[in-house]
Amino acid sequence: MTTPAEYRAKAAEALTELAEAKSESERTRLKRAHGVYLKLSNHEADAAERAAMGPAPRIIPEKPVAAGARSGLSAWTIK
Repeated sequence: MTTPAEYRAKAAEALTELAEAKSESERTRLKRAHGVYLKLSNHEADAAERAAMGPAPRIIPEKPVAAGARSGLSAWTIK
């Protein structure tokens, strides 16, 4: 598996190739590659940060719902 340091090295290599690029399509490809390599190098740290945060806390109502209020329309009658 590739390490974050290797991805950073590939990103730096893409930047040096970008300086030497002659065509617009090659520049675009190298810019995209540089961005992807940077994202991949940060992926491991971001995943660890997300795992440390854990899930969001559940929202719990302050008062319990009364048994008769749950059905809603059952208390209504049409005459």
